[in-house]
Amino acid sequence: MRKIILPFLLCAIALTTSAQMTFTLNGLTYADCAETNLLDGSTTITVPAGTNLSGLITAVQVDGTTVSASQIKPNPTTTNITPGELKVFVYNNKAYGFRFEEDIWFCAVFISDCHTNQTDHDGTSASDLTTIMNNICNMGKDGTKKVSFTTEGATSLVPKTSIVFCLGDIDQDKGDDGSSGTHTNFLNATAEVCKTAGVPFIFIAGNHDFSPDYWGSSNSDKGVTYGSTGGSHADDQTITAIKNNNSYWNNKSVFDENIQYFTGGSGAWQPNHFTFKFKDVRFYCANNYWFQKPYNKPGLLSSATYYAPDGIISTLNSFVDNHTDEASVWMQHYPWLAGSDCNRWWLDQNSGGYYIPASNSSAYGSSTSGIAYNDATSANTLKKDPLSAIMMKAAGRTDGKVQHFSGHYHQFYDATYTSTVNSANQVHDYTVAANGNTNQSNNAFVVLFKRGEGVKEVIQTQF
Repeated sequence: MRKIILPFLLCAIALTTSAQMTFTLNGLTYADCAETNLLDGSTTITVPAGTNLSGLITAVQVDGTTVSASQIKPNPTTTNITPGELKVFVYNNKAYGFRFEEDIWFCAVFISDCHTNQTDHDGTSASDLTTIMNNICNMGKDGTKKVSFTTEGATSLVPKTSIVFCLGDIDQDKGDDGSSGTHTNFLNATAEVCKTAGVPFIFIAGNHDFSPDYWGSSNSDKGVTYGSTGGSHADDQTITAIKNNNSYWNNKSVFDENIQYFTGGSGAWQPNHFTFKFKDVRFYCANNYWFQKPYNKPGLLSSATYYAPDGIISTLNSFVDNHTDEASVWMQHYPWLAGSDCNRWWLDQNSGGYYIPASNSSAYGSSTSGIAYNDATSANTLKKDPLSAIMMKAAGRTDGKVQHFSGHYHQFYDATYTSTVNSANQVHDYTVAANGNTNQSNNAFVVLFKRGEGVKEVIQTQF
């Protein structure tokens, strides 16, 4: 339970006074509620959506001293509270006006492609990234609108950050120093800042955080290699960083439903895509992208063995089938349309068109040889169309479109992918610019959500 201190403001019948009435509310913490002083002299207490207003007030204090609720007219602990209705409580001939409302809006901030301390790829210094994250966490706390929403019911909202997402390429290849796989600079500049601010932070991996099939344009430099400086070790470090961060926020009990992972098959390294529910909206998060291939790790004298992602996609499909009534939002590192070579990313091809086929059969093209470089037809048929069909099962679409966020392109991009199989299956993909893009620096999307309904408005801005 918590004590909320509310400044006294006169309602229409109140006498002039400097006294304060405070409440202890059942089962709520400080971060759960917001207080707003209205022009009519009343104070609005905004509580989380779904809060039981019956029995909400459990104790009353005036000027810091507990008073008997029975001495207040009407008794606040037994009064029937109706959302939005003015309640006037009178104590010692002084009147105190309050309204109670459910909070239906929240904001998320999306960033991507930090490339922390990387000297190319629009890299951002750790110090600059720390400043950006502090600005994000403090958005709206001074009462200033960072952005203004046009969605009905939210036009007067001062956006504050409820959760932050980073969509991959967190630092340079294989980690901070290019060999050990650690991600210390990125984590200190992002996750630790959010922990201090008490703002949940979720990040996923990009292609610079997972070993590609090949590092370069040739077909000789394999990404998943053996040893402490190899790609397999770097992948382990990335997954460990993601899962440790996820566990931290799970243990803080900030989610409606804790993070759980999608895996397929046994005995192989897994990309560990995940999902969770936050403020009555389900979030689906893919590390790099949903079709990232699992593999058996290489040995000193043996290469890695790759597997098709079919088991992961089947697990995702089954999960969505059982959660079709939940508003959802989706994300992965790769965009759906942004970039002239977008389709080769979906086909696991490097800039030379090379990729490593899976060792087993696949419905999603991972074992098909001879796919043309950057082949849009293959990318759509094998991967984008099947994934969009799965995503369309979930609730929370806006104007009939699934809401999706991506990075990788380093520039803002806003486009809708339409399935080549079923034109009703549409994915609205918002691609966020890299922080270090010199033309669009310190970039982010500020996203308005409605509890239980999902994305309502997306605004690009800078921090």
